[in-house]
Amino acid sequence: MKAILLLALSAIMLSQSYGFAYADHGGNHYANETGYGTITIVTDSSSYTTGGMIGISGSVSDYNESDPFKNFDVTLKLTAPNGNIITISQIPLNSDGSYSTFIPAQGHLWKYDGDYTISVNHGSDNNASTTFTFISTSEEVIEEKEVVEEEEVIEISEEELAEGCGAGTHLEDGVCVLDGTIESTSVSTGSAPADFNALTYSVVFTVAIAFAIMIIFYAISRGSRTKTA
Repeated sequence: MKAILLLALSAIMLSQSYGFAYADHGGNHYANETGYGTITIVTDSSSYTTGGMIGISGSVSDYNESDPFKNFDVTLKLTAPNGNIITISQIPLNSDGSYSTFIPAQGHLWKYDGDYTISVNHGSDNNASTTFTFISTSEEVIEEKEVVEEEEVIEISEEELAEGCGAGTHLEDGVCVLDGTIESTSVSTGSAPADFNALTYSVVFTVAIAFAIMIIFYAISRGSRTKTA
């Protein structure tokens, strides 16, 4: 009975030892098969505005430029907050495995504020990423400029209208209207010559009629004297 128990315990111990050995062998085989180190990426600032220059750098550990399976460029991809790809490029590695590049934050693709993502990879399983915040300033400048120009146009147009109104008029609700005092004065002065002309014609007409009557009376009296003689 004891021999049977001892045999069973020995079998269990052997199976557990075999399992551990297989697990270790599998892990080492996977690491050796990939053969890649780690890749890092950083930016020189956590936020940028329109026109800024984004500095990107990093390194690939366990890089060997003499190894044809490791001596290839790093692939970099920049993605906007809405998922649009801003740029994709390949960056060569230095002899020590480091890399660096610059991306200008300008152009028609930079139209969303928020977090942009930079991802790099060196091989299919060796990748890293980081984010930064971008704030667009071009729209704010344009809107402010449009408001200033609109205010200046309104102010100049009102001055030009006021200067264009002639004497005896003033600007009211954007239209030149006659002043009340000037209008009444012009009406009163315009009636004076008409009254004077009418009075002159009346006096002249009266004098002419009286002169005609005197001539008639003189002719009649002259005829009467001639008959008597």
